Amino acid sequence: MADWNGFGGLDLSGVAESTGYQRLQPGTYEVEATEAEIKDTATGGKMVVVDFTAVDGQGAIRMNFNVVNKNPQAVEIGLRQLKSFLVAGGHKNPDKPGDIKTLKGLKCKITVGMGKPWRDNDGNERQSSEIKSFIARERADGGKIEEMNDDIPF
Repeated sequence: MADWNGFGGLDLSGVAESTGYQRLQPGTYEVEATEAEIKDTATGGKMVVVDFTAVDGQGAIRMNFNVVNKNPQAVEIGLRQLKSFLVAGGHKNPDKPGDIKTLKGLKCKITVGMGKPWRDNDGNERQSSEIKSFIARERADGGKIEEMNDDIPF
């Protein structure tokens, strides 16, 4: 680590600019799971949170998979989506994935679409892109793709 000589002595000549976060927009992308962790939800549940980054550098997107929730339908949807990702990504054991670290590095294709509109804390209507389906990389021919448009009732 370099010594700190104050802001006036800061030399950024050898540092590249940050490109910032670019959320993937509707389309199909080949992605890699770059981060995966288990987080608590605000309602006392658990979710698997996976960050996906496009291998061509176009951007990234995050997906939350509900695995524990008071609403059984939310859990069913979350588990189905997680298994779809694990199968498409070629996980060695998609039925019993074991360690969360085994998700990091999995590659697959995703279809991104627009989610349902929602209101932020200020009452403004917003809409974000979201992952609609996971596709194994070898299925680039557009084989049967199961859309994940299930309504989450909460």
